[in-house]
Amino acid sequence: MGKKKNKNKISGAVKTAAKTDKKLANKLKKELASLGEEDIAKVVAQIEQEEAKRSAAKEKNLPGPPSPRAYASVTPHPINNELIIFGGEYHDGQKTYVYNELIFYNPSSNMWRRVKAPGAPPPRSGHQAVATPANKGELWVFGGEFTSLSETQFYHYKDLWCYSLAENKWEKVVASNGPSARSGHRMVQLGRRLVVFGGYTDDGRECRYFDDVYSFCLDTRAWTKLAPSGRGPSPRSACVMVPAGNDELIVYGGFSRAREGRTERALTHADLFRLAARPDGGWAWRALAGGPLAPPPRAQLAAAVNTHSSRAYVFGGVTDVEETEEELVGEMSDDLRMLDLEAGKWHSVTLRSQQPAPRGPAAPPADADSSPDAVTVVTDEVFTMKLGGAAPAAAAAPGADAPARARAAPGPCPRMSAMMAVQRSVLYVYGGILEKDEKQFYLSDLYSLDLHKLSEWKTLAPQPPLPEWLGSDSDSDSGSDSDQDGSSTESDQN
Repeated sequence: MGKKKNKNKISGAVKTAAKTDKKLANKLKKELASLGEEDIAKVVAQIEQEEAKRSAAKEKNLPGPPSPRAYASVTPHPINNELIIFGGEYHDGQKTYVYNELIFYNPSSNMWRRVKAPGAPPPRSGHQAVATPANKGELWVFGGEFTSLSETQFYHYKDLWCYSLAENKWEKVVASNGPSARSGHRMVQLGRRLVVFGGYTDDGRECRYFDDVYSFCLDTRAWTKLAPSGRGPSPRSACVMVPAGNDELIVYGGFSRAREGRTERALTHADLFRLAARPDGGWAWRALAGGPLAPPPRAQLAAAVNTHSSRAYVFGGVTDVEETEEELVGEMSDDLRMLDLEAGKWHSVTLRSQQPAPRGPAAPPADADSSPDAVTVVTDEVFTMKLGGAAPAAAAAPGADAPARARAAPGPCPRMSAMMAVQRSVLYVYGGILEKDEKQFYLSDLYSLDLHKLSEWKTLAPQPPLPEWLGSDSDSDSGSDSDQDGSSTESDQN
């Protein structure tokens, strides 16, 4: 009779991994004790418990825009002419502050108000939010991350929350078989479902990127993992994802890392894909060309959709430029482009205030096709625009002591991780990060652009003087296991 296998026996590899985890856990406890920090999972649980104790919603009008931040969500209110801002983070060079503030902005009155509602989610950044008009208005929030003050600990969420705009209260939605914990993912609404794609998670030892797709039914409140046919996007975070009707979406770009031996290489993607529902109930990926006016590879672009015209807009972002063989420099952009969601083609956009002055009566008209930067205008629909592509030196990004800049036309300065939304055919750009001399400054300015008139940017909240940077100039070169972008910082991920 053969020897029976001991089913309870643990392999050597598993034992080694368990010992490693135990050693790392003990090391982390010692580090947290020296910093005076608690375990981040306990902190998140305590915050959620405290928020659940709130019995009624409280509103407060704010004197102006909220404090500077990035990686928040800015969502058009599904019923009123308002923008909804939730969460986000701020880093001053030494500490990171993460928020769970719920703030409403009314463009008509230029008023800001903060709502503290019962049962709010714990603070987070790099999450996603979608607002629907159902049940008199709902705001859905999924995932994101929480960072300790010292940035030694990161906690990724896999929770789903629903805020009732009518009842002013939060609900934590419990549904199994959903996406794993992540941030830097994207979420859009297609009909009566929310669709989640991509993102990343980092446990301090390994960073994983995702290319999975999940659907959440708003009627049954159930998650389904989709298995689309065709070749789709590679695993990535921080991409652009926009709905194209009720059964299609488009994914562009994003960021990931590829390991080559003992080193990692940052990848900024510039590919374009369409995910569409098939007649048989399945889904299929299809690669798109995008056309000659596609943006160059950038990370941290802001994106928004004008649902009334089937057009999406992307703004800003950062490109890693190789200054030397061993050094990359992040180059900020203030470029605004439009994506025709039906044709899957990119257009650059030129504001009317930036178009060349008309020539004299006897001068022949300019040939619209004479240069690659030519502007094509069909009524008020198709445009070409570069908000700084050939800007003079005066249009440079603001310095720490002079955020205001003299430029030919007003508008947001070059930045990454801005937040953007379209509400009633008006495009809004809020906040983000300005990188200057290896320092990162979080912004709080707000601008609007009428997409029908396309005349000029309006400044709704100017940027105040930038705060003092408390970190050293070389912080971005120090690197850590949790640093996540091509310049060895986490910012490109969300």
